[in-house]
Order: sequence, then structure tokens, then C-alpha cells
Amino acid sequence: MRRDQEASNSAETWDRSSDFDLLRIRRTVDRLEASGWYWGSLSGKEAVRALRDREEGTFLVRDSEDSAHLFSVSVKTPLGATSVRIKYTPEGNFKLDSGVKNRCPEFECVIELLDYYMRESSENAAKHFWKEPVGRRRIPLILSRPLVRKVPDLQHLCRRAINTHTPDGLVWKLPLPGQLKNFVMDYPFLF
Repeated sequence: MRRDQEASNSAETWDRSSDFDLLRIRRTVDRLEASGWYWGSLSGKEAVRALRDREEGTFLVRDSEDSAHLFSVSVKTPLGATSVRIKYTPEGNFKLDSGVKNRCPEFECVIELLDYYMRESSENAAKHFWKEPVGRRRIPLILSRPLVRKVPDLQHLCRRAINTHTPDGLVWKLPLPGQLKNFVMDYPFLF
């Protein structure tokens, strides 16, 4: 009887965890799709071609070709385009699989992760690095702008404009209906 109780508790924990992970991943995918710069099932070779003639720091997010990871970010570096996987942690967060021993920060959403590295890149270009799998060279992680795949819908563009022109944390004070405030606050990023 006790073993059945333990199995039941374990199943409940697993179900809650699975629901949590599904909601976290679904929210991330929804935000990525709304952004206009999520490229979906683009291969690494196709990402290199898409970034070939772009400025350094231009990046895109795509599905990872490695089944152990959900996403990869491909970026144009001084050495050409390269990709780094984005790990989904057991705690339900996303972080870069940088190949560097220091601990990478974790975020609830891929866009939060990219927003962090974009801000860090603009403040200090050589603060973060990852190691290229071939040759193990340290490459500075500089993310400056996403490569747009499609024009976002008008609602999303308006949400970004509101976030751009409203001081941090003050959207809730705008004279807007609650549902609209929630929509704007669900994507608090400027890109």
C-alpha cells in the first residue's frame, strides 16, 4: 500500500512538472512566433547562408538539429556565422550551451535570454564568450539585432511601440483596458 502511495505521489509530481514544462515551452514558442525573427526548422547550413552578408551581431533563432535541445541561436561573428544550442534545464529555464566553464545565466523564455545578451553586448562587447565546437576557439558573444523572417502582425508591432515609449514597469499605469495591458506586458521586449 505504501509503495502505491509513493508511486501515486511520483506520478502527480511528474504530471505537474510536465504541465509546467509544456506551458513554459508553449509560451516561449508563442513569443518567438510573434517576434517575426523565429526561423523554425531552418538547418545550420541554411542559417549560415541567411547570415552570410549580414553585419556582425545579427542573429536568428531556429529549431535545434540536436534532438537533445529545442532551439539554437545562429549569429554572424568576426569569423563568420556560427550557432550555439539553447539548453532547457531541469528547472524549466533556458540557457546557452556555451562550452565555457563559467555558469551561464538562466531565463524563463528564450527571448528573455536574448534580450539579456543583447543588452550585455551593447554595454561590454567582450564580456561573454562561447567555444566553437570545431577548434575550440573562444568567440565573443555579440548579439546586436535579430534577422527578421516575416513582418510581425500589427498588434505585435503596436505592443513593441508601447514598450519602447513607456518607462520600465509602468505599462500597468497606462489608461488602457486590463486585457490590453496584459497583452502588452506579455511581451515586454523592444525587438
